[in-house]
Amino acid sequence: MSTPDSPPILATWHNLALRVITFVLPVTLLSIVLAVSSVALHQHLMRDHLPEEAWRLVTDPILELTLVAPLTLIPPLLFAAGALWFVNREVVRPLRRLEVKAAALTWGDYEAIAESVGGIAEIQRLQRELVEMAQRVRAAQEGLRDYIGAITTAQEEERTRLARELHDDTLQAIIALKQRLQLTRKAVQDSHACRPLAELETLVEQTIENLRRITRALRPIYLEDLGLVTALEMLARETAQNRPLVVEFRSEGNERRLGTEVELSLFRIAQEALNNAVKHACAQKVVVTFAFAENYVELAVSDDGIGFLVPSNPMDLAPKGHFGLLGMHERAALIGARLKIESKPGSGTRLSVRL
Repeated sequence: MSTPDSPPILATWHNLALRVITFVLPVTLLSIVLAVSSVALHQHLMRDHLPEEAWRLVTDPILELTLVAPLTLIPPLLFAAGALWFVNREVVRPLRRLEVKAAALTWGDYEAIAESVGGIAEIQRLQRELVEMAQRVRAAQEGLRDYIGAITTAQEEERTRLARELHDDTLQAIIALKQRLQLTRKAVQDSHACRPLAELETLVEQTIENLRRITRALRPIYLEDLGLVTALEMLARETAQNRPLVVEFRSEGNERRLGTEVELSLFRIAQEALNNAVKHACAQKVVVTFAFAENYVELAVSDDGIGFLVPSNPMDLAPKGHFGLLGMHERAALIGARLKIESKPGSGTRLSVRL
């Protein structure tokens, strides 16, 4: 870690001593001069206008001391005011600014910490150490993200393979089974035997629909063929099916295609957010919004569920069991986007990703 050329504590106290000497000492001397002058002027005026006995009584030393004593409080008061001003400007305000920048650092904003916050030498030294630490953490996280990116890519490839096998083998076999059941039911003349066959056919139809839903979840074909907006709209419809839940989808701005990796990551984030709203938030209404602007796109998912306390550090998501949120944070980071989570107990949750 870097070290300054001179000890920062000695430099700070040296500057403070210079300020005390150049500010407090002249004020103290001035107050003493004013006190002595006021006493002399008071004695002179009293001697000219009062009799001898009254003059001696008025100019009693103890009485004169009570008159000039308040003047001796001026230097300490001025020094205290100056010290408070100095501490507020050079310590308190810089520490508050540094606290805000450090909080932004925990969510991946490595550029914020580089802007100087000012203050005394110790605070500036602390900020330099934080900047150096941020650079090391950033380098480590970039290497970790490469590893996570490789794992994510392998995961998506495995999902595609499973979806293809389910569609080409399992689903086709069950569809063939359904057709055989239909032919068998038509060939059977006994009405009592037809009823179990009809029930079995209904069960097969439900199995086919479930397999198609799982296949679409593993491999979003709407995303590949029709784009992100259509895929998100279909995802919202499928999430609301057979559930006491209202899911609204809104698209804003002029729609345009994004990169394949970007669209897939945003789709998976929306998928996980809707899954959390259904399983954990106990929400009754969810709104999915995708906005296209000139220089950014933004995905937002809001629900009216039970909400939760958002950790100040994304790394605290895992110990609290929020692995889905941590995965969304990593997916957003892989495409250069920022994930923002706003939630309070009893106030619902809003999740947004801006790229």
